[in-house]
Amino acid sequence: MDFPHLPSPVHAQVVDVRQQSCRYSITQTMYRSDPVVIQGWSAFHRLLLSLFKFLAPFIRRLELQNATRSLFRGAQRLLLVLLHDFPDFLAEYYFSICDAIPPRSIQLRNVVLSAYPPKLVLPDPHLVDIQTDMSPVPTILSDFMAPLGDGELRASLDRYLVGRGTTAFPNMLKEQLLIPGVSSDSSSERYGLSFMNALVLYIGATTAAQAKARTGSTAFNPSDPGASLLAQLASELDLEGQHHLMSAIVMHLRFPSAHTQWYANLALHLFIEVKTENFQEIATKVLLERFIVHRPHPWGALVTFIELLRNPKYEFWSLNFVRAVPEISTLLESVSASHVTG
Repeated sequence: MDFPHLPSPVHAQVVDVRQQSCRYSITQTMYRSDPVVIQGWSAFHRLLLSLFKFLAPFIRRLELQNATRSLFRGAQRLLLVLLHDFPDFLAEYYFSICDAIPPRSIQLRNVVLSAYPPKLVLPDPHLVDIQTDMSPVPTILSDFMAPLGDGELRASLDRYLVGRGTTAFPNMLKEQLLIPGVSSDSSSERYGLSFMNALVLYIGATTAAQAKARTGSTAFNPSDPGASLLAQLASELDLEGQHHLMSAIVMHLRFPSAHTQWYANLALHLFIEVKTENFQEIATKVLLERFIVHRPHPWGALVTFIELLRNPKYEFWSLNFVRAVPEISTLLESVSASHVTG
């Protein structure tokens, strides 16, 4: 099937994706026989980012016409091919790929976040202790530090993460998260999501590495400066900011790894630490959205949700918003029955 009626740039994108979706073509580019293949990975990664950056405006506005809908379906199939044949590619480039996919495309992100190293056997999520060591630290090929820059902001952040920052830094960081010139009553996006996503990963990865160097373990410690900074942001951001922050945290709940364990414990800590039911409702919504779409569902998100719903420490089923609307209560009970009770 051809698309002669499309403008040339769109037509080129469609043809390019169709060609790259061919399993043989992908295999020739992606087969990891030696370190040189990383060059092929890098080129394919750039092509994939271009595809999602092109699709992003249409997805955000929910304006998928025939041509862009076909392209979107092609992107879905392409990710599924990669998940099946080259999961290590998705696992190592997950951050930049998910950052390029608009947040409302939860199922696309789920496909990426469900990838794990081929030799890894996933434990039964119902039998996992969230406190058990989940080493090693995962490989991340995405350049997640680029959005943070290398100027004074990055230097101030580094100082804060080793306990040498000023008390004014969190407030300055909150300002940096906002897009300049967008008012609070605007219908446009107010937060720089790429910056927030990069910030959350940089803080978590740095804090876990510091803990490893200090104690030999990457275990989550709520008193670490990085954990305290994220807890302060979660407490002080508005509802929109809290939603984006939780989405950025949940992005790292993947296969068993030091990062999955750290961010899972962070999410559960924030559920108790942030003393407002609004935040607890937002955290529940962000997690629940991962399971009301078709499979696959990320292993780490499932482990975290199981812990939240099963552990009486979190008093989840006694929260007002859980019982306030019968439809929500029914939905949560349905998801709990299918995913949590095992």
